[in-house]
Order: sequence, then C-alpha cells, then structure tokens
Amino acid sequence: MSGQEVTWIQVPKPTFDLVGVLVSSLSLTGILAGVALALGIGLGIALIRRRDREVERALTQPLSLHLEAPRS
Repeated sequence: MSGQEVTWIQVPKPTFDLVGVLVSSLSLTGILAGVALALGIGLGIALIRRRDREVERALTQPLSLHLEAPRS
C-alpha cells in the first residue's frame, strides 16, 4: 500500500428542499384542477346545447301519439 495515493473530494451535504417540493406539487395540482374545470364546463355547455336542440326539434314536429304498429 505504499505506492497508492488517496484523493479526497469534498462533497456538500445533501439537503431536502421541502418548500420546493410543496410549491411544485401545488402548482401541478392547480394546473390539473384548472384543466378539469375547463373540460367540465365545456362538456356541460355541450350537453345543455344538445338537449336544447332536441327540445326545439320536438316542438317543431307535429304532435303524435305514436300509435302506428311497429315495423318488422
């Protein structure tokens, strides 16, 4: 062991950034909640419009009791 040399490298002590983890997690959660809210509003508007069109279509058709025999 007389011919070997040992080199020491000083490494800083690792630290855990809890605030950074919390802020990034909350920002990701906020973005996902915003996307879900936008998709929900869009889907709700689409469903309301579709229902309104069906109601308008039903009001413009003549009234019928639909008594005709089913076709085979």
